[in-house]
Amino acid sequence: MSPYRNRLLLAISASVGMAMLGIGMVVPVRVLYAQSHGASLAIIGAMASAFLLSSFVFQYPVGWLADVWGKRRVMTVGLVGLSILTVCWLVVTDPVLFVVLRVVEGVFAAGIQSSARAMLADEIPDEQRGQAFGIYGAFMNGGFLLGPALGGLLASTGYTPTFLGSAAFRLVAFALVVLFIPRGRQVHPEVRARAAAVSRRALWTLPLVGAYILFFGDNIYFGFDLTLAPLWLRHHVGASIAFIGLSYAVWALPNVLLTPYGGRIADRIRRSTLILTFGVLQIPCYIAFAFINSVAAVLVVFVIHGSVYAMMQPAIDANLAAFSPPAARARAQGLYTAIGTGGAFIAANTLSALYGVNFRLPLFVMAAAFSVCLLLGGAMVRIAEGRTLGVGLTVNSRDHAAAG
Repeated sequence: MSPYRNRLLLAISASVGMAMLGIGMVVPVRVLYAQSHGASLAIIGAMASAFLLSSFVFQYPVGWLADVWGKRRVMTVGLVGLSILTVCWLVVTDPVLFVVLRVVEGVFAAGIQSSARAMLADEIPDEQRGQAFGIYGAFMNGGFLLGPALGGLLASTGYTPTFLGSAAFRLVAFALVVLFIPRGRQVHPEVRARAAAVSRRALWTLPLVGAYILFFGDNIYFGFDLTLAPLWLRHHVGASIAFIGLSYAVWALPNVLLTPYGGRIADRIRRSTLILTFGVLQIPCYIAFAFINSVAAVLVVFVIHGSVYAMMQPAIDANLAAFSPPAARARAQGLYTAIGTGGAFIAANTLSALYGVNFRLPLFVMAAAFSVCLLLGGAMVRIAEGRTLGVGLTVNSRDHAAAG
């Protein structure tokens, strides 16, 4: 990879890492803060749903805006907007307005990762995209790993330092984008017209739909994590609150360490092989959760799950970038993220209802739903790779196919 691309990769990855650190800081305290201001359980649930729904609805429109207006510009607006909104939490006291804040946060958040991923896809050649997305994923997960710990530490002195610290890290991310990501040429009217002319059908080709389905399946676990994981750990495993916080770090640490390695492998072998192999290895983890009754066993399975996820995800990201239309990469990333968010939202609500019947039932359903998404999405990616190879292209040289 050239020095320019190395610098760009590090700048994009570090800015997203700082943004995720800021996001992670308020994750463990936002609910407690809202509760301290009189928010009911219904309001707290509405806060989570509002953010997910808002992010889902605006991912594609914001991706379209990034394609025609500029990805760097949309990313900077999102970071500044989130910084301002984070400070707003300290002056808003009406619990209903907390829901409104989460709606607006979902709008600004929609443009950050989709723009960052699209910039990587624009600048990094396909034969190096697996490694690039692996490094990107390591920074992103690393930021989210450190955020809750730092946020919890600051919250011990009061809520205000946590929210101000979160805003500050998002401003650091903004500074990294402004200082180290080149502005690039002004988007020419012809380029805008070409981007606007890309049909929606071009965003629903076989390999892209495969990636969307895979990411939907991935985010079923995220929906479980948002709603039921703390309850499951507390009431059915006997974990302390301190251990629940530690468990997130135990999952994330091997993920941060192994994601770049998984990305390098994704540049050397068929990506569908990695997706299917390490996806299948996640299924026993979900089933094991239903029978675990000790904290030690939880740590072991979390390490395994975080590790196999790290080996799979860069291959999915690189596949999405390779087959996305060059003039509509931000829209493809927006759809990808939106569908993943939809998976998390559906899972959070469906699995919560099943939990009331039996605590093991959501885990079995999660394993079954992920299996279907993995096999269906993985098969689509595999077929698309076969077609690409059939016309004489190498496994990791798909941009011409995407452009066509």
